[in-house]
Amino acid sequence: MEQPLLTIGAFARAVGLAPSALRYYDECGLLRPAEVDEATGYRYYTPDLARRAQAVAQMRDAGLSIEAMRTALDGTAADRRRVLREVLAEQEAAAARRTAVLEELLADDFPAPTATALTLGGPELAAAIRQVRAAADTDPTSPLAGVLLDVARGSVDVVATNRYWMAVRTVAVSPADDARAVISLPTAARVCDLLDRHENATVDLGQEDIAVAGRRFPVRRVAYPAHRMLLAGLPSASTRLVLPRADLVDAIDRVGHAEFDLEVAADGIRIGEHEVAGVVESPGISLRLGTALARRAVACALGPEVVVRLASQTGPVRVTSPYQPGFLALLMPIARSRSRLRPLGTVSASGQRAPDCPGWVTR
Repeated sequence: MEQPLLTIGAFARAVGLAPSALRYYDECGLLRPAEVDEATGYRYYTPDLARRAQAVAQMRDAGLSIEAMRTALDGTAADRRRVLREVLAEQEAAAARRTAVLEELLADDFPAPTATALTLGGPELAAAIRQVRAAADTDPTSPLAGVLLDVARGSVDVVATNRYWMAVRTVAVSPADDARAVISLPTAARVCDLLDRHENATVDLGQEDIAVAGRRFPVRRVAYPAHRMLLAGLPSASTRLVLPRADLVDAIDRVGHAEFDLEVAADGIRIGEHEVAGVVESPGISLRLGTALARRAVACALGPEVVVRLASQTGPVRVTSPYQPGFLALLMPIARSRSRLRPLGTVSASGQRAPDCPGWVTR
């Protein structure tokens, strides 16, 4: 009996792969459609291809490369077992290395933060604080309802986060000792107003307060994420997009839902039902994002284009600006199976977890 032909959309829904992923795997020769209409280029699939497609989806989620998938699907049974064992061994070794590093960090007795003085452009630091503070938690009782100033290696990272997205702006400073301080959002507003008045400002970061141009402001004694460890542990991005910022914002604004699926194809991306043309490297990935968080992250980036980097369906989405190398926004995708946001996770210097901030290990 002849099998029915399924459109790429219907087949994608049946097997759990995005249409852009099916097109990508066709181009790789990994998952060919049953028929391709010569006039329109439309791809059609038959039900007997579903098992292979589901196996591709499983192996992608397990981190197999295209060549490893090809061997597992088209090789002998012995080839399949060999390549899967090799991938498993590599992942176990990588997990063991990460575990050893984390155990060493948790066992280490990190020194308490020290006071330091730094000199930098006042308006530049004010602009950095204003740029990132949209990512801060709005609950004043939360340890994340503030902005972190983290001085290390000749720069200060200005950081804000609410567990589901993070914004970081790096500003160069005069040589200074490492130090960090968290200021509340009301304090941040007052500090920005003062910094705007001083082209070259002196900022003293202490354990009890900070001084800006001679005026002192309180700091928050809260556990705050060790963002540098989080950034250092990010996986390598497999997909890179360069997109017009205005078009991307417009597509997000037109979604009309709290969540949307982002599908990456060879000629651009699809935000829900809306296409955004741009430069795409390594297409074939699909994930779900929160509309409001995505809108805020993209809005924080300056310039007419934004760069978006993706590592996987579950890893952080990186948003940067080619016009401002010191800026980075991270946002977490939504777990489709549970339909809720994944929290960002990071390692602390002390190994302590903030009781009112589940999902974070904080410093």
